[in-house]
Amino acid sequence: MKKFGFAGIVAGGLVAAVVGLAAPAQADLSHNIWANQQNQTSQSTPSVSTQAHG
Repeated sequence: MKKFGFAGIVAGGLVAAVVGLAAPAQADLSHNIWANQQNQTSQSTPSVSTQAHG
């Protein structure tokens, strides 16, 4: 029974390592370029007159 428990721990560790290393591999340069192009927003503010009215 101890062998199954140890094999399960080893298998779980290997799965965690594969999943942990797969995510950074998908974040390549082309995704970063696309993400940066999506976040380019332009904002404008109205000009305010400082002259006294009246």
